[in-house]
Amino acid sequence: MSTALNRRNFLELSAAAGGLYLAGCAATQAAEPRTVTGKLRHAGIGVGGMGGSDLGQIASHPEVEIVALCDVDAGRLKAAAEKHPGARTYTDWRELLEAEQGNIDSVHVSTPDHMHAAIELAALRQGLHIYGQKPLTRTVEEARAVAAATRAAGAITQMGIQNRSNVHYRQALEWFRTGHIGKIHEVHVWTDRPAGWWPQDIGRPTGSDPVPEGLAWDLWLGVAPARPYKAETYHPFKWRGFMDFGTGAQGDMACHLMDPATWFLELGHPLRIRSDGPVPNGESFPAWSRVHYEFPANQYTTRGPLLLTWYDGGRKAPRQLLDDLGVDEITANACLFVGTEGALLADPYSTPALLPAAKFADVKPRELQPINHWHQWVDACRGIGTASAPFSYSAHLTEVALLGNVALQFPHETLEWDGKRMRFEGRPEANALLGEPQRAGWEIRGLA
Repeated sequence: MSTALNRRNFLELSAAAGGLYLAGCAATQAAEPRTVTGKLRHAGIGVGGMGGSDLGQIASHPEVEIVALCDVDAGRLKAAAEKHPGARTYTDWRELLEAEQGNIDSVHVSTPDHMHAAIELAALRQGLHIYGQKPLTRTVEEARAVAAATRAAGAITQMGIQNRSNVHYRQALEWFRTGHIGKIHEVHVWTDRPAGWWPQDIGRPTGSDPVPEGLAWDLWLGVAPARPYKAETYHPFKWRGFMDFGTGAQGDMACHLMDPATWFLELGHPLRIRSDGPVPNGESFPAWSRVHYEFPANQYTTRGPLLLTWYDGGRKAPRQLLDDLGVDEITANACLFVGTEGALLADPYSTPALLPAAKFADVKPRELQPINHWHQWVDACRGIGTASAPFSYSAHLTEVALLGNVALQFPHETLEWDGKRMRFEGRPEANALLGEPQRAGWEIRGLA
């Protein structure tokens, strides 16, 4: 496909959806949700790693037909094609969307973070249903654009925060709703990432290595600024810590771990945000961070602003608080609600806990049946039930997480956030980080 055709198709596919951002989410006319009759004809964009897992889960639904596959890595594409021999294969997702228009009903977008919004907006322009990996986008501006485009398209969407559908979070929600722990006055959310998962607080490597045969490096870069390929540095997984491609530990894990706070407490826009951790080095996110949010009080909270603190890099809630709750050992990834009558620990990987344990010894979680997060979305596309993490919700969750990444650049400074107008009051330097231009030839109209 020629360069001119690449650019023309990309702009045509993206312009209408991306341009909806200019009008704002609230002004976007909501389209009637569209559902599919018969089998869901599906295409996978990103079919290795987590994309391979997404593909396998979606394909395991009996009412799904895998029509097309796309990956910039020929080896990963071949492996997926062997499992789905009837599917047509593509290296460039723009070619897939052009060639398969009318042949597919849905896509999953399981690429590095920097390509999420471009592909999602193009797919929404075609009215396709989307299963999108977390974080939904790499910037706040992109999150707003995708939310608006989804609303206009009437698409059935789901973000890949499968913990939202698992038994543990649903048990925690039931306990929360019973009011065991009273009104909430603070929340602490932490993760052990990135240590042992991907590198952060590193510079850009010097020099270059030959691009492996079968890897379309320019397509992998996509909207990101051009840089040389370096072996064992970016593709297939270590890109997460680099600011041009990923969103660091907070962007990656807050979509899982901050979800209970945003969900259970029905949190809207934060009022203010402050980071008291290290500043990124300009190339990658810091080795650890601690970010403080204040949210307006509501029916679930005490009268003052709700305080929420995010920790990554192995930092956790204050030891004194844990001692007061009678906690000796605590999990590596969790969301802790602290209320007037006790506390609730929501861990995506184990049974929730009411604290202090002795006070709630007689309270047992109700047994719940597991829900397949991917099948739930497929069923919703076919008019059966609803998706639990639609973009209408997950775009906001993503935005809240990404605001923390902006705050990292202004340590020890309280940033006042006007969510309705999507800007920090009196801080144009911070506002400039809410979106970024795309590489020449990859511009998304409405975001550039």
